[in-house]
Formats: sequence, structure tokens, C-alpha cells
Amino acid sequence: MAPLVANYYLTYRCNARCHFCNIWALEPGKEADFETIKRNLEDLRRLGTKYVDFTGGEPLLRHDVGEIYTEAKRQGFYTSMTTNTILYPKKAKEIQGLVDFLNFSLDGGDAETHDQSRGVKIFDNLVESVAIAQSLGEYPVLNHTVTAQNYDRIQEVAALGQKLAARVWLNPAFTAYDQYNSNKNPTPEMVAAIETAARKYKNVGYNKAALAFIEAGGNDTKNPRCKAVDAVIAISPNDELLLPCYHFAQTGVAINGRLYDLYRESEEVEEYRQSQGKLKVCEGCTVWCYLIPSFFMGVDKYWLLNQVTYASEFLARKRFLQRA
Repeated sequence: MAPLVANYYLTYRCNARCHFCNIWALEPGKEADFETIKRNLEDLRRLGTKYVDFTGGEPLLRHDVGEIYTEAKRQGFYTSMTTNTILYPKKAKEIQGLVDFLNFSLDGGDAETHDQSRGVKIFDNLVESVAIAQSLGEYPVLNHTVTAQNYDRIQEVAALGQKLAARVWLNPAFTAYDQYNSNKNPTPEMVAAIETAARKYKNVGYNKAALAFIEAGGNDTKNPRCKAVDAVIAISPNDELLLPCYHFAQTGVAINGRLYDLYRESEEVEEYRQSQGKLKVCEGCTVWCYLIPSFFMGVDKYWLLNQVTYASEFLARKRFLQRA
């Protein structure tokens, strides 16, 4: 079965200092050049992957980001980007029309809240970026991570979205294994707050399968729902295949121009494929960038809720854009 998504980490560098993320503190190492990325995209296409999420770090820190997205579209991929917007005003025209799903990270409905969370003063930059994107015919979505600290203030984010004529997507914070803590662990209270906000504000969306998965306690290693290896290919900025996933990578296999063969024939990949969702670190996992693609595989209630989510979100965004 073809992997649905490639989570392609273009860089570990980041120009924000978010309190909930430490990627900016990593040693970035030498990043793959454009030709390497192009070759990997060719192999992803051969594997049947349809969707590439170029991520980071902050993907706009790549000097050749426009060239990378142009190549991805030339090869026929759907693309996405989530950016903190610091560089978006300078890069907007370079990536215009190349990003199918453009997401701007938003941590609060006002400058004080957002900037405190991001560690840098960028709220005004975000507001400006929404206006620029819309003027270029883009439809950015405000991507809001719901945490134990902010779930009671979702309405402020929704109201800001209405003011900016932008749709808001609510992502429950995720955590797993020994990283469980009161700051990030998804709770029933967060689930209720997300559902309440979505009923009240028509510009707010969320994944129904994700909330059901939280209520079920996350991934069960005895009956795993995660298909991290089958559904997703994770590639590091340093040209490594990350197994079983980025967040709990046990292994980084050097690609060196052989991504297709590695994914299809490597014994190491097959070993992780057989153990996906079953490892000790997988117990209770709610890492959505692997679980949401997993929900597209295998028919059960999560598959159904995931299908309903994206069908209804497509219609909701269409109606929202018609009103905007």
C-alpha cells in the first residue's frame, strides 16, 4: 500500500522560541541540497505518495523554499506549509500558488498571549501575513494548538479568526510515553472546549477522530491504531528516513538516493512496519501528524469520523470562503 503522506523536514532551524517545542534548540547539522530533495520527491512519486507536508523548524528559512515547492507541484503533489509567519511577508510572492494548504500558527487571540507563547513578538506579523496572503488569492488557515493552559480561551482565537476573515483549525496538543505532563496531555476538558467552540463559531474546525481517540486514551499497543510506517514517510533535513516516526525516531537511515528501495525492500523498514504502534514509546500516543494519516487506513470508527471530518470541513471552508 502506498504511503499517503510525506512529512518532509526541510530544516530543524527556527526563528521562534516556542515554550512547547524544542526543535529550535537542536543541532541542525548539514541540510540536504535541492538536488537531493528533488530526487527524494521523484522516489515519493514512484511510491505513490500524494501529499507532501514540508515542515520544520521554520520551512521559510530555506533559501530555496520556492524552488522546492515549485518542483513538488511540477511532480504533481499536493503540498502544505505551516509557518510562524515571521518571514512570510518577504516570501509570500515566491510561494504564491504553490502551497495547497497554507497554515499560520496562532497561539492566542491577542498579541500578549501569542507572543508570550512564541517567545518573540510576531502577532502583528501574523495579522499582516493574513492580509498579504488573502490579497494574493491565498486562503490561510489559523492553526491553533489547544493545550491545558489555553482551552478555556478558544473563543478569543475564534473571534480573531472572524475578524481576519480566516478559518481556524483546532489541534489538541499531543504527547506520549514519558513526555506525558499536565502542560501537554490532552484532557476531556480540552475535548469539550473544542466541541463547544466549533458549535458556536462557524469558522472553527477540528478532527472528530482525534477527539474520539483522546477519549479512548490514545494508542493502545495491544491493539494499535497507529500506522506510522505504512501511512507516513518521515524524512529529516539531513536526508535520513526516520523510523518509526520523527517524534520517537529510534533509527535514522541514510537515504543517499535510494528512498524507493529503502521503503519497499529494506529489512529495517519492514521491522518497524511490523512493530508500528506496538513499541513501548507508542503506548498512549496522540501524535496527530502520524495518527490522522493512519485513520485513513483500516475501516473502523476512527476511519469513519476522519472521513466525516474532511468531507464536512471541505463544505464548511467552501461556505466560509463564499461568505468572506
